[in-house]
Amino acid sequence: MGVDEFDAETCSNLSYFKDLMKEYRKIDDNIMLRMNTTDTHSEASCKEFFKHLSDAYTRREKAVESCLKILDARLEKQQKIIDDDPYNSDIKNQIFVDETKRRMIANEYVVEDIVRERSLTVFKNKCRKFTIPEEFQRWLLLRR
Repeated sequence: MGVDEFDAETCSNLSYFKDLMKEYRKIDDNIMLRMNTTDTHSEASCKEFFKHLSDAYTRREKAVESCLKILDARLEKQQKIIDDDPYNSDIKNQIFVDETKRRMIANEYVVEDIVRERSLTVFKNKCRKFTIPEEFQRWLLLRR
């Protein structure tokens, strides 16, 4: 499933969402193996691997952003219902559930910081000839 395919159903099913994120993190989980099979003395090989790594970062970031937007829109609609009917317990319960899902999905940003830091440390140690592009470093700083 591509990031563009994230919908309300995907974002509402936390175990499915987490499974997708796990799938998207395979490159990071296997970084040592991948780096051991990459010619780390070749700047071109390191550049190609870095492209895959940064694409994975972007894909995961977009997935989290997409789900947060979907949940925010849903919570906004629910809040309007509560504003009109403050005693609607079904909607109050659903708001609680959706707020919990939103927090758990937003927590993926913390996980991302840890995963990126670990992967980039390995990458930098192995691909010493490759310089991480300035725009990517700025992008990372904006994420913190």
